[in-house]
Formats: sequence, structure tokens, C-alpha cells
Amino acid sequence: MNSKEWELRKDLCEASRRLYVAGFMAGSDGNLSTLLNDNEVLITPSRISKGYIEPWQIVKIDRRGNKISGELPATTESALHLAAYEERPDICSAVHCHAPMMVAFSVAGYALPSNILPEIEVIFGGQIPLAPYATPGGPELAESIRPYIRKRGTSVVLLDHHGLLGVGQDIYQAAIKIEHAESAAKIIFYSRLLGGEKPLPEGSLDKLRSVHNRIADMEANIFPGYCHSDGSCSTQQNVISQPAPTIRQDNFNDDEIELIVHGVVERLMSER
Repeated sequence: MNSKEWELRKDLCEASRRLYVAGFMAGSDGNLSTLLNDNEVLITPSRISKGYIEPWQIVKIDRRGNKISGELPATTESALHLAAYEERPDICSAVHCHAPMMVAFSVAGYALPSNILPEIEVIFGGQIPLAPYATPGGPELAESIRPYIRKRGTSVVLLDHHGLLGVGQDIYQAAIKIEHAESAAKIIFYSRLLGGEKPLPEGSLDKLRSVHNRIADMEANIFPGYCHSDGSCSTQQNVISQPAPTIRQDNFNDDEIELIVHGVVERLMSER
């Protein structure tokens, strides 16, 4: 395991904890993934609380869903992530979670309206698509998002009665999209309690869509530099370097790394 993979594992754990604390992944809900290279994907395991996940628990699979390494089984919704990567060569990370207000909208049969919030227009291009219902964990769920996620401007897809999928050029960008979507859903919900939402001023949409296009261009060049997506805008001047871990791992094999990680985790747990 090299330093890049270790950093990616830590990023998955940190993003998982943030979403758990935000209340978007109750119990063992939710799953996160990020590309490691052209054929390998790091993904969270099944039946584990994402609020307490450790880097060594992350599972490595290939782009067909076959397990490469890891003590735990990969999430049962691996196919959802793999479908997103297959449809969108410009993304490197994906988050699936059950943000309560967004799920409530889908259960009630609603998608978030356009022409109401500037944030929906600027961040999501005016629309967060609602995919039709499909059985969670099954291949139908992966297929349900394909027509929506393949559109390059789509960063979040709402899953009917189930949750939502967010994508980005790194795991933090994908998680941030989820947070924006949930915040927009709350505002729309509260506005309806107060008597209903009213549309944005006439003529404002063109300006907001122009801002959306500029933000999309900007975000395409902001990522930590570990994205190996074929469609990424990875150029030398755009890469933001990540600090190297304090322990050099390049001279250890995978078995030695696993023993070291387990030893460190056990020591930390005993000191709590």
C-alpha cells in the first residue's frame, strides 16, 4: 500500500464521519467510494457504521465489482457506484446516503422545484433529477441512475424512496453536493409550511445559469490531485498536493502494512 492509497482511505473515513454526524447515515446506512486507479476502487464495507470506520476497514474492488482485498465484504450497493463511474469518466468519487429531508421529498413523490432557490440553479443547474424506484442493493438500482448521472452537469441524483447519490472529483466534493441538496430541501419544506414558495424574480435564471457554468468550470480544476479518472482535467499546474503521511509505507508489503495498521488501531483503542 503506497501513501496515495493510505490518504484516500483516510479521506473516505473522514467524509463518512462528517456525513454521519450530519445525520445523513443512520446505523450502517450509506456507502462511499473513490477511484484508486484505472481498475481499482476503494469502497466502504457493508454493515458497518460510517461514523466509526477506520482506514484498514475500507475494501478494494475492481471495476467489475470483484473483491481484491479487505477483511470485510464490500457494500451491497457497489454496483451503484460502479455504474456512476462507468457513465461518467470525469468523476472520481461517489457518495450514497439517506439525507432525511431529501428522502422525505421522494417518499412524498416530489422532486425539488426549479426557479425557486438560487442555490439549486447555481449548484445543480436548476434540477436534481429523481430516478424511479428500484430495489436497494440490487442491480436495478444501479440501472435506475444511468440516464441521469451520465449527464455531465449532474452531481446529485435523488433515488425514489431510498436516498441520493452524489458524485465529484474527490470524496469531499461529492459529500458537499449532498449537503447542499439537503439544505435546499429543508428550505423548500419550511417555505411550504409558511404558505408556499414563490418563484425567483423574472429574468434571474439566465444570470444564475451563467454562474452555474462558471462554477462547473472552476470545480473541474479543483481536486487533491489523486483523481485517476480518464475525463478529469488533471494538469500539472492544477494539482494541489496532499501532505505525505508521517510514516513511510513504500518499503512495506501489504501484509506488513496490515499488521502495522491493526497494531496502531489496537493501541489507540486501548488508550481511549
